[in-house]
Amino acid sequence: MPSISSKFTKQLLNKIKIPKGETLVIIHYPDIIGLKLKILCTVCGGRVRKPWVLEQKYKNQSLKIRIWEFPYLSIKEARKIARELKTLMANGIDPRAVKRQQQIEENEKRIKERERKANDITFKELCYKYIEEYSKIYTTNWKEYTDRVHTYAQSLYGKKISQIRMSDIQQIFNDISKEGKYATANLILLTLRTIFNKAIKLGLIENNPTLGIEKHKMQAR
Repeated sequence: MPSISSKFTKQLLNKIKIPKGETLVIIHYPDIIGLKLKILCTVCGGRVRKPWVLEQKYKNQSLKIRIWEFPYLSIKEARKIARELKTLMANGIDPRAVKRQQQIEENEKRIKERERKANDITFKELCYKYIEEYSKIYTTNWKEYTDRVHTYAQSLYGKKISQIRMSDIQQIFNDISKEGKYATANLILLTLRTIFNKAIKLGLIENNPTLGIEKHKMQAR
């Protein structure tokens, strides 16, 4: 495993190749102790990756912190982040705890953004989005989907999708079932489930309000 100490320049890092028979080359950044660029060949497809890594002792532990990859993270940016991480450790702060907190905050931010989007869209708008962006393109029976929803789930049109609950779907399912239309009740449940699954994929909601409602068991003819 070759190890090189060299002045980092973009031109140099782009030129360095992995020697024949080797899978990894490590280049040490001379001005910041512990900052390294690992040039490695992945097994799948032989693709070359160049991750920045900071290796540092912290409270009797040997930490290896992966920063990001070159060239997506420049030499200047890697140097800046490495210095920030070293400063944290010098002040007794575990950078892993900082990263976890950042991830928590990012997740909370994504959830709030998802809720904001969901609060902005009605079920009618979601249906239109589903029909235009998915059903018309990938299915041949999109008109049946549209008619089915319009006939049986029109009561949901004005509701924000974030406010639709399982009880709302159950009510629609029960009303259709009371008329003896068990197959139709199953179909509308399946249609609504598909539409709300699409909303989840779009990041508009987290949970599908149709889950927990059981279809009627139909006898085979």
